Amino acid sequence: MDGQYSWKRTEDTEIDLVDLLRRLCGQWKQAAVCAAISALILGGYGWLQGREAPGEDVVKEAVLTEAEEQAVADAVRLKNEISGLETYLDNSILMQTDPYHKNKSVMLYCIDRAERRELAGITESYLNFVLNGGAADALGDSGSSWKMDKSYLAEVVTAYQKTYSSPYQVAVDSLEDGSQTAEAVFYVETVGRDAKEAEKLALDVQDVVEKHSAEVKSTAGNHRLRLISSQNSVTADSGLQTQQHDRKALLSSNKTNLKAATDAFSGEQMAVYKEAADLNDEEDKAGQDAAVAGKGIGSVIKYILLGIVAGIFVYCGVFSCLYIFRDTVKSTEEMKRMYMFPVYGEIELDGGKKRKRTADAGQDTYGNTELQVLNRIRLACRQRGLEKLCAASDFLLSTQEKECFERMAGKLKDWGIDLTVAENVSADTAVWDELTEAGNVLLVCRMGRTTHQMIDRAMEFYLLNGIDVAGAAVFGQNG
Repeated sequence: MDGQYSWKRTEDTEIDLVDLLRRLCGQWKQAAVCAAISALILGGYGWLQGREAPGEDVVKEAVLTEAEEQAVADAVRLKNEISGLETYLDNSILMQTDPYHKNKSVMLYCIDRAERRELAGITESYLNFVLNGGAADALGDSGSSWKMDKSYLAEVVTAYQKTYSSPYQVAVDSLEDGSQTAEAVFYVETVGRDAKEAEKLALDVQDVVEKHSAEVKSTAGNHRLRLISSQNSVTADSGLQTQQHDRKALLSSNKTNLKAATDAFSGEQMAVYKEAADLNDEEDKAGQDAAVAGKGIGSVIKYILLGIVAGIFVYCGVFSCLYIFRDTVKSTEEMKRMYMFPVYGEIELDGGKKRKRTADAGQDTYGNTELQVLNRIRLACRQRGLEKLCAASDFLLSTQEKECFERMAGKLKDWGIDLTVAENVSADTAVWDELTEAGNVLLVCRMGRTTHQMIDRAMEFYLLNGIDVAGAAVFGQNG
């Protein structure tokens, strides 16, 4: 060629894609390790990302518009309304009562021996006590089993008077003319989730009403209170059914509206909403933990897959770049394409795992490659009439490589060829005399170790000193 180096066919280095792919496939273990490390790192990052939630700093730094603040306030109000409604539905006896089988107990009381002018006040005192929470308070303070909010008791304990028709009212008035005392009746009704509960509640209400009688006598006037009768019954109450349906429909509607509102929130709005709504009860914390866990798992899986792909891609990219940009000898085919001197082949060493020698097979300890290279060197020396040859390397030979040359030297000696070995030629000047004396050199290269620049320096040195390069032999990387 007309280039700078006469021993080169071309200065251009061609990339052997087949060899590159073969070497990449041989690196699958290293690629798998890189992918596992990358998946572990990115998976941990994804887990941390999934668990991140807006904290106090986000709330403090949040700047909302007036419309956003109003939306948050409405959501908080709706959240509190939902909580109150859920608590009511879970604890109210009336809301847990079957409206088609409503169990109730009705007690009929009679007030007599009361002066006519005091009768109205006495009657209203009892009605006020039952209807406006007095009986419910007394039940809660009596040490009975009714330990609940008095609003739930007030719903199932009621009192009323019947309105009589005009003929009956005229008859009663005519009977009372001329007398100083008068009588009145009223009803007390209790409701329970079953008949037993309704009856038990009626008995406890009877006790507190009778105890309250002494206070009414002292404040409203002297009289006598009698329980005339008590009746248990089961009825269908369409009004109760409508009331229950309306409350449950309201709860469902509020939940839907709240979800729609919070789904439209930005990150800052959601942080402010959670702070304002004080989501610290167990149910809300469980919901948040479940959401965070779900998001965390999704993030972990996504980042693990990304890590596997990224790890393999990065390893293959780095390996390919090293393969392309490193100036080392990559294959015997590459050397044959680039250099004018003969390349006798590649000697593959198996890392010391020797096979049993078979006398008739014609195979040496390390396989056929060493024997093939040896025969090619023998034929080349016979054709060129060479009796002395020095195998020179620009690096220190391994134990296996030295043993290989010792075997080759022994066999070549039988054919009248004297083979010597000189290693680390560029650094050890003591072997230069041996090279000059031999006059013929066999370049020894190693895959992944010998560079093209090392070969060029060696060729310049040999040509400058009149040393003939008979060819080259290459050791595989596992040598």
